[in-house]
Amino acid sequence: MTGGLSLRARAILVIVVFLALYGLAAALWFMKFDREWSTSRKKYESALKTYRDETALIAKRDSLRANFEEERDKIPVLGDDQPEDTHWMQILTTLADEHKIAITDKKPGHEEKEDTLYKIEVELKGAAALRNLVKFLYALETADHAMFDVKSLNVMASGRNSGYLKVEMTVCCAYLRD
Repeated sequence: MTGGLSLRARAILVIVVFLALYGLAAALWFMKFDREWSTSRKKYESALKTYRDETALIAKRDSLRANFEEERDKIPVLGDDQPEDTHWMQILTTLADEHKIAITDKKPGHEEKEDTLYKIEVELKGAAALRNLVKFLYALETADHAMFDVKSLNVMASGRNSGYLKVEMTVCCAYLRD
């Protein structure tokens, strides 16, 4: 087919094909470059965010240390031979009785260790008036030499017009070991 084309037409055809291939290669290179640039930009933004977050934490170090020192005094220390479930069940039962919470079921979980801190989760079920429940939760928050964290709290109407609520909660108790 090219036999009928002149030398000049063949040269122009070769140059056009060469320029088209060159343009295609350049477009593919720029697309790859753009993807790599976008990936690098995302990595940079992520690293910058991490840097800013860590800088903010470093700036708060003194206040965080003061909070830790204040909270550390509240963490009780149990002996190695002291059963943790009995200890916490007794405290929770005493607090519930003081605030007129009728505990119908208590289930201690298993002891878990996180670094030097130990914890046990206790599931409580019972009934209480709203005011008494609020006082009980406040007592958990402000208890001396005890560290409680209410992990879940479900409150439902008791079904009767009694003024009491059915309560289900999971309380995490934190402590140290000798």
